[in-house]
Amino acid sequence: MTTGLLAQCQADLEYVRAIRRELHRFPETGTDLPRTRALILRELRNLPLLVREDVGGGIVADLRGGRGARIALRADMDALPMQEETGLDFASEIPGHGHMCGHDAHVAMLLGAARLLAARKSRLRGDVRFLFQPNEENHPGGAQAMIEAGCLDRVDEIFGLHLWPGKPVGWIGTRTGALMARPDVFTIILTGKGGHASAPHLCVDPVLAASRLVCELQSIVSRRVSPLEPAVLSVTRFHAGTAYNIIPETVFLQGTVRTLADDVGALVRGEMARLTDAVSSSTGTAASLEYVQGFPVLVNHAGSVQSLVQAVRGAGMEIDSHILPTMAGEDFSYYLQFRPGCFFFLGCGLQGPDGSGGLHNACFNPDEGCFPYGVAALTALALCGGADPDRAC
Repeated sequence: MTTGLLAQCQADLEYVRAIRRELHRFPETGTDLPRTRALILRELRNLPLLVREDVGGGIVADLRGGRGARIALRADMDALPMQEETGLDFASEIPGHGHMCGHDAHVAMLLGAARLLAARKSRLRGDVRFLFQPNEENHPGGAQAMIEAGCLDRVDEIFGLHLWPGKPVGWIGTRTGALMARPDVFTIILTGKGGHASAPHLCVDPVLAASRLVCELQSIVSRRVSPLEPAVLSVTRFHAGTAYNIIPETVFLQGTVRTLADDVGALVRGEMARLTDAVSSSTGTAASLEYVQGFPVLVNHAGSVQSLVQAVRGAGMEIDSHILPTMAGEDFSYYLQFRPGCFFFLGCGLQGPDGSGGLHNACFNPDEGCFPYGVAALTALALCGGADPDRAC
């Protein structure tokens, strides 16, 4: 059924590339995506789809097929609040905003798949639902609002993809079980007694206390978490003071915890509270810890992984279905709490030796040659018709 599909997608590359570049020039963040939404709606209305413009802030479009399972395909559409430095002739024209995580490409590939599937409507075994989701980059994400608004109603299985730098063009990877981490956020404020830097004995120095706490926090993963359990604790912000000769009153710390199991996340959170209290007590500072649990661990369903493997191979492509998990997070995980499904990665070219060109990097610039592989994978999933181990693609 999907023989020759990749070649057809390669022939349609110019369409996908043009859409991606138009989106790339005008990136929008969060839920405020008027130009992005207008472009998507423009393209969807050229196809025989039932389009709903605002489903929990996202766009939902249905393609009617046969009587089989309804497959949902999702793309996130928001950009990042960061300045692009690629120097591309289609670089961002919005200062401080950039598509440096590939969501422009995700939208373009899903639109490309919608176009191909609409032309093959008579070959569909079931309906296909296209989900365009806002606000993936921000807590609490955009998936929950779309789910609450009914985007998964009568959906049997859901799939999504993400560009993955550091892997060659055309590489597709996934795994059964935990694929992506729970990305928690913590904020710690330490308050002491400020004063002149020449008289620290008259002060209670929160900088010294915060420095000690940062070091103590690193012992949690190395000494409290089993070495067989993946965990990351990173302090990424340390703000204090206004001048060289003033011991400040407060220090602000912020960072992230990443885990692949909820019990490990609970352990890390508890140890953070214990160490924060201990350092506060021993230094005479007052401390507060705010801990916000992020998206759930993204857990792929075994049957859906097999659906993807069969669809990808049926389209003449290769897939690695036993990759290692990543400690990045994704709110696609919410969909998988309600429906079986699978999230997968698409190689978009190797990074520079210094790590430049990675996700959330100002120089991120995926090789557009990967787009046909993504379109082909999404299209093949819909044509193969869902998690039926006896079906043939």
